[in-house]
Amino acid sequence: MKTRKSSALYVLATGVLVLLVTVLVLFWARWGCESARYGLLPEEARQVKIDTSSLIKPKAGQDPNGIPFHFVARMRPEQVPGEALGVAQYQKAHEVDSFKSSAYMWSRSDKDPRFYFDRSRGVMMFSSTTQVPQPTGSVVLKNVVAYAGPEGIGDTPSRKLGRFRDPVVRLIVGDLDRPIVYDRSLRRFFAIDWRGKTVQQGPPLPDRAAAPVDFGWPCKQPGCLYISLDTPEPHYTYGRNPHRVVVLDAAGTIHMLDLDTLEYTLSLGALPAPATLLPSGRRVTPDDLFAFEVRPVFVGKGDIYAGCVVAALSRDATAMKLEVFDANGMSVARKETTFEKLTNFESIPTMAALYYELPGALVLTATKFVLESLHPPVLLWLSYVTGSSIEATAGHRSLFVLPNSFAAMKGRDVESWWLPRFVAALPFLLPGVVVGIVLARLVGGHARRAGLAARPRRLWIAATALLAVPAYVTYQLTRPKTARVTCQNCGRDRWVDWEKCHHCGSAWLVPELIPPAWRVIGRPEEQTCNDPAPRSEETISREFEV
Repeated sequence: MKTRKSSALYVLATGVLVLLVTVLVLFWARWGCESARYGLLPEEARQVKIDTSSLIKPKAGQDPNGIPFHFVARMRPEQVPGEALGVAQYQKAHEVDSFKSSAYMWSRSDKDPRFYFDRSRGVMMFSSTTQVPQPTGSVVLKNVVAYAGPEGIGDTPSRKLGRFRDPVVRLIVGDLDRPIVYDRSLRRFFAIDWRGKTVQQGPPLPDRAAAPVDFGWPCKQPGCLYISLDTPEPHYTYGRNPHRVVVLDAAGTIHMLDLDTLEYTLSLGALPAPATLLPSGRRVTPDDLFAFEVRPVFVGKGDIYAGCVVAALSRDATAMKLEVFDANGMSVARKETTFEKLTNFESIPTMAALYYELPGALVLTATKFVLESLHPPVLLWLSYVTGSSIEATAGHRSLFVLPNSFAAMKGRDVESWWLPRFVAALPFLLPGVVVGIVLARLVGGHARRAGLAARPRRLWIAATALLAVPAYVTYQLTRPKTARVTCQNCGRDRWVDWEKCHHCGSAWLVPELIPPAWRVIGRPEEQTCNDPAPRSEETISREFEV
């Protein structure tokens, strides 16, 4: 490999390594800053309580004024840093019996029935053990296996059964005998009856309808947020119902699914939007929230739907909102986490308290701003453009794009006109650009003094302006440090470890027939006193005559 190509590959490899190290250092610094921020919030500001007695009618013979019926939502910000790294999700995805497992397998023990999704065949498989009596009076255990596809159930995985492509499986009330399946590709709900050996198909979803993302008991990151029932006596039921379940779609709308007919009902509510530092004005979707939980409320024997309670945790996990919807999908109560200031007993949102009101919050906010300004400017501008399209939990562990940065917070305000939104984001974008320009000037000045050619010098300046710190460190590590000699062709200094001159591109040996491109033009030499005196014309004529 030629020397010039080897040098370019060395610089490129060093630059990639320095970029990875830089973003990793900045990532862990931001992670430590956010972890310290979550620890500032006192315990009393981490929960909200709503009285939902108005949704519930008292039973006959009870107090006509009703029984206090409170739902309490509690946020656990101390769990956010660990959950944001995705370690728990990765572990659950690789546990065979986990609900979040990619194998979709459920089994309590080896002797119990086993149900899982065979991805290679595209069918659901159900394995159980039955007792077969023998003529001798003994009993023999026999393993029975059944396969289910969108078109039916059989003893073998034949093509007649069809193929599930991208299923979401839920066990309603833990019932293995009748799992509910939604296939994202087929856009249908299915009910598999293993005992009756039938597969029930629901009607296809309309093309414009948002796709369901979760059903049964929709929740996300349950370790960071949960809803509990605070009532003296368990007079009412809440949660799952054997005949109806709640469905949450990608647009954040809540529906009811009839398990007998597998049909949708009208909208029963939507995910609430917690307070954010820079409000976006857009409708909240499941991807915009770090955590949420939806709990339907049933009364009587569990067959009367009274409404639902929804709690949501913001993308940056600094605010939580609890909202109650009645049976018609109308919002009847909402409440958000607040912090009460001791000076004037004023209640402010926990988001504001965690960013600039609590002791030490302003220092952490300034540190966050400085760390984001040291991030490569081109990646910070990319965060402004694409921040709204990245899922909330994934944004906490992102290395290159920063969806939770101040610039991305403003970039998510897609409902407003682009020009004022861009102007409002400039204070968060320009500091990184200034850092890149300053470092680019330093690199350009040093490259000029070192005699670097114009083209590589311009490349270094452009790379430093776009990447800032990683490019500057790469230049300091890879800049030429060897001796230089005069080029025989152009007369300028060239590096001795390069095969060709980086100025004119000539090799080390220049053929003699090719004249050099440079000459030393000096003044004519002056006559010195040691030179002989010039002869006169008379002396010359005498010498000629002789």
